[in-house]
Amino acid sequence: MEGDAVLVVTLTSDFGEGSPYVAAMKGAVLRACPDARLVDVSHAIEPFAVDSAAFVLWAGTRHFGVRSVHLAVVDPGVGSGRRRIALAVDGRFYVGPDNGIFSVVLEHASSPPEAVELARPAGASSTFEGRDVFAPAAGRLAAGATLNELGQALDASELQRLAGEPRVVWIDRFGNLVLSLQPPARPLLIGDVAVNDVARTFAEAPNGRPFVYEGSMGRLEVGVAYGRADVALKAAAGTLVSELTVP
Repeated sequence: MEGDAVLVVTLTSDFGEGSPYVAAMKGAVLRACPDARLVDVSHAIEPFAVDSAAFVLWAGTRHFGVRSVHLAVVDPGVGSGRRRIALAVDGRFYVGPDNGIFSVVLEHASSPPEAVELARPAGASSTFEGRDVFAPAAGRLAAGATLNELGQALDASELQRLAGEPRVVWIDRFGNLVLSLQPPARPLLIGDVAVNDVARTFAEAPNGRPFVYEGSMGRLEVGVAYGRADVALKAAAGTLVSELTVP
C-alpha cells in the first residue's frame, strides 16, 4: 500500500440498518483495501429519498479529514443511463451515482471540485452497482488510487444538482424537521400549517407549539419542546415549505 493511502471509508445508503446489502458493499471495499476503516454515516435514509441523502451525506462527512472516502448509494435510477461518478471535493473523495446526491456537498465546496465518470465493469449487476461499481472504486481510492486512475474526467459544473421548491429534507429521531432553507429563523408555512414562533433554543421555545430555529448544521429547523414537530405538523421528508408574512 502507498505511504499516503487513506484508510477511512464512510457509507451512506437507504438500504436499512442490518441490511446484507450494506455488508456486501463493505466486503467489496475491503477487497480493494483490506486495511480500510469503515464508518457508517446512515443506512436509514427513506427509500429513494435523494434529497434527504444529499443533506445527511454532507452533514455526516464534512468533519472528516483530507483524503477520506465517502461512498453514497441512494440510487433509484440504478441500471439506467445516469452516470457513475467519483469526486474530489476540498480534499475528500465521494463516490456514487450522478443523481443529485452530492448537491449539498458541492454547494458547500470551498474550491473547484474534480470529477470522473466510472466505467461499469463487465458482469456488474444492473440492480446493485453499489456493490459492483461504487464500493470497489471507493476501496481503490482508500488504497491510494487517484481519480484519473478510476475513470474519464468530467466537467464538474455539469453534475446533477437537486432543484425545486423549499422543503423538509430530513427528520431526525426527535421529530425535528430539517429544512432546505438558510437562516435567519423566521415564521414559515410548513405544508399548509403556519409556524409563527421563532426561538434560539428549545428552552426558550413555547411549550407544545412548533417553532423555527437555526439548527447546529446551519439550516433552519422546526421543533417542538418535549414533542415531535413531524407529528404536530403532519410533515414528512419532501413536505413543501414557504415564507409566511406576519402582519
